[in-house]
Amino acid sequence: MCDKRCNKKRLCGRHKCNEICCVDKEHKCPLICGRKLRCGLHRCEEPCHRGNCQTCWQASFDELTCHCGASVIYPPVPCGTRPPECTQTCARVHECDHPVYHSCHSEDKCPPCTFLTQKWCMGKHELRSNIPCHLVDISCGLPCSATLPCGMHRCQRLCHKGECLVDEVCKQPCTISRADCGHPCMAPCHLSSPCPVTACKAKIELQCECGRRKEIMICSEASSTYRRIAAISMASKITDMQLGDSVEISKLITKKEIHQARLECDEECSALERRKRLAEAFHISDDSDPFNVRSSGSKFSDSLKEDARKDLKFVSDIEKEMEALVEAVNKGKNSKKSHCFPPMNRDHRRIIHDLAQVYGLESVSYDSEPKRNVVVTAVRGKSICPPTTLTGVLEKEIQSRPPPPIPHHRHQTDKNLGSGNLQKIAKEPVIDYFDVQD
Repeated sequence: MCDKRCNKKRLCGRHKCNEICCVDKEHKCPLICGRKLRCGLHRCEEPCHRGNCQTCWQASFDELTCHCGASVIYPPVPCGTRPPECTQTCARVHECDHPVYHSCHSEDKCPPCTFLTQKWCMGKHELRSNIPCHLVDISCGLPCSATLPCGMHRCQRLCHKGECLVDEVCKQPCTISRADCGHPCMAPCHLSSPCPVTACKAKIELQCECGRRKEIMICSEASSTYRRIAAISMASKITDMQLGDSVEISKLITKKEIHQARLECDEECSALERRKRLAEAFHISDDSDPFNVRSSGSKFSDSLKEDARKDLKFVSDIEKEMEALVEAVNKGKNSKKSHCFPPMNRDHRRIIHDLAQVYGLESVSYDSEPKRNVVVTAVRGKSICPPTTLTGVLEKEIQSRPPPPIPHHRHQTDKNLGSGNLQKIAKEPVIDYFDVQD
């Protein structure tokens, strides 16, 4: 006999032989299977084997009933048999007093109650209707708006359960007005401490005295600009103070004047003011255009004209659609109206976008190639038809264009002379510089 152990698997396929100097051809497994049967209560007592175990041979000689006892299975009852189904209404004690709609069951817990009731949301904002009984935490979707511990701000979270701030501090911007400009502090909430001294970052709109120029600036920059102008103005009046004259400086240092910091009018503002005074002198209204100044300036770009010359019929059809759309929105009840053009190529879409800007329409492209199209929207009070159409402008340019020059025909003798010279030139030998002979 040798000392070598057998490493082959037994017939069960689970265990190894492990016998010393084994000479068997079939390695039978002497162990017990021990797997759990389908009933979940007993184990297989047969020798270890391959495949699934057989059904449990155990049986009960007691009656198997449902929870209420209406349905019965008489013995013998095979092990693992589930209680019989019952069509009677569940008779267990439930948490609520609503009517029961589910049948008798063998599970420990009953299904949740689905009876529709009225319940308050978690933040006590409103009484919600048609809520199933088993739902407990209901959110109405409205902001919480509960006062935070700081006493200044309100909770901005949606309707929630529990406290608004858990182990946190309010970080909302401070709303206390600044002493210099009146804008809110905007620093993180500081309940007990005074507002920190920081530059105001609120955006304000500055305009010139006539109102033509407008510019958005940060409040701190606008106030510093005004202070610099005020300092320059005070420096220019020092000579008057030295001579003993009084100088009014209240207008230069009051907070009201800092708020009213304005831009300086430029040459266009003065020209606009002159035209306004001239129109008032001659009693010309703003709507009138006696010198055809507005219509003379073309609103159509050169690139748009160049694209339109390639397909005048297409441009004419687009302008008719846009004019009808503008008239419909001005006469109709709706403040907006849209029109969807059919799919077209990129050049035609570019023409529609450019024309939409002239008519004051909103244009958006949708879908992908080759089904990409343009949708234009007319807005009442914003969309307007131009005084002249693009096709009309192009037709006038074609009519006012000078006639083409008349071609100059030379005399027949010149032709003969020219042909003779050509013959002479053709008869001259051609020198081949690459024809090298050894």
